[in-house]
Amino acid sequence: MPKLLIIILTVCILGAGVGITVMQQMGFGPFSEAHDPTAAGKKELVVPFYVTMEPLVIPIFQGNVVAKTLRLHVELETREANVPIIKKQMPRLEDAYIQNLFTFVPRLLRKNKNLDLEFLSRHMMIVGERAIGKDVIVAVVIKLNKDKKSFLPWESTVKKGKNKNNSY
Repeated sequence: MPKLLIIILTVCILGAGVGITVMQQMGFGPFSEAHDPTAAGKKELVVPFYVTMEPLVIPIFQGNVVAKTLRLHVELETREANVPIIKKQMPRLEDAYIQNLFTFVPRLLRKNKNLDLEFLSRHMMIVGERAIGKDVIVAVVIKLNKDKKSFLPWESTVKKGKNKNNSY
């Protein structure tokens, strides 16, 4: 009889734990926003501010030759209070981006022929957090230069037959 009581008690405790976890993850019951007394204070509108960086110029090598030059126009989304911090740390941030992208972009382009701007934006967010601290940059917005000479198609500037190794 005591073994049966222990098993029933264990099943009840596990069932309650699973139930609470499901309610918390799904936002039901006491975990919903309707029951949250601080939810009314969290609904304030935050206006994003953008800090525009100088275009980042990244050379892409194929063999010993510069195959392309990638020109990225970067805007950093932040809060109003962080704008002076970003402007003060801009040389450090630009240096961190250029150093990282010099090796990261060719590795990224080995896997895909097209540049995934969303993935690159998330990567630059991580690099920015390492360079100037967390919670300073909210998002990184990347725009490519529309000039045909600066990006794509990769094969158009590399002369065929000169580089037998097709790596970037």
